[in-house]
Amino acid sequence: MSKKKSRWRKCPAVNPVAPTILPAAGFPGSLSPAKLLANQTNAQLSTGATTPEGKAIVSRNATKHGLTGKFKVLPGESQADFDRVLEGFLRSEEPADEAEVLMVHQMAEALWLSNRCHHLQNQCFEDLQSGTPEQQRQAHKQLALFLRYQTTHDRAFTRYATELRKRRNERRRVERGFVSQKRAEAQQLHRAEVDKQKRELHELKVLIQQARLDRIQNGKKPASTAPACLQAAA
Repeated sequence: MSKKKSRWRKCPAVNPVAPTILPAAGFPGSLSPAKLLANQTNAQLSTGATTPEGKAIVSRNATKHGLTGKFKVLPGESQADFDRVLEGFLRSEEPADEAEVLMVHQMAEALWLSNRCHHLQNQCFEDLQSGTPEQQRQAHKQLALFLRYQTTHDRAFTRYATELRKRRNERRRVERGFVSQKRAEAQQLHRAEVDKQKRELHELKVLIQQARLDRIQNGKKPASTAPACLQAAA
């Protein structure tokens, strides 16, 4: 009877690799006290910008496109142009309270950022056509980013514009309803006044007829005691 051979092969023994031991100089603890003191002194001196001008410059270091975060007009843009856009929206939208004024500001900012995205996209297209390979690679990557940002700002503009239009229409409906109510009240008062005059005239006619009947019953000729207009009406 033959023995079946195993399908599994025996793996050769692997010698364990000895762990690598870093030299003592690679650890911070190996620094001399003088070196540590010098490093601490240098760290205290490297505190960054301290003057207002320096802090303002450092705060702009991370600003690449200004499409996120707090809105601001970039140095290459015109603050006067943005102010004109904002004033135009304030005139056309006619905000009724502080909440609507804030939405108008957000509309103007969203439109401004959308236009900035469009300008940045044009720059990317120029780099894709005539830029270096590295510029083309960066432009292709940034183009998709700017397209997403433009979509976001366009949706924000539409959202605020829709909300403002809805509020404005609601105010107009309330105003129309108020005017209609006042008109209905005036018409009701007029009808009540007309009805009162008709009742008074009817009562006066009844009194005149009753007086005539009384005089006829007493054998006297009825005298004309009512005005001519009432006699004609009778």
